[in-house]
Amino acid sequence: GLSFWAPSKILWRTVRGMLPHKTKRGYTALLRLTAYEGIPPPFDKKKRMVIPSALRILRLQGGRKFCALGRLSHEVGWKY
Repeated sequence: GLSFWAPSKILWRTVRGMLPHKTKRGYTALLRLTAYEGIPPPFDKKKRMVIPSALRILRLQGGRKFCALGRLSHEVGWKY
């Protein structure tokens, strides 16, 4: 299985913390979430696009702290 330091697992745990996962409504919402390592097969052959409105320099206010998920998981022990 995947280790808990994999980026997909870190994202899954983060979203789980935002949901009421102990209720039926939150549990079913969590079941609908799928997180992948890399780009999943139907989309890996598609052309990549940049969405300007989602760029970090436009979205985050100056001086805000941020962290890349891949770097975070590598620092806590993910080996890839």
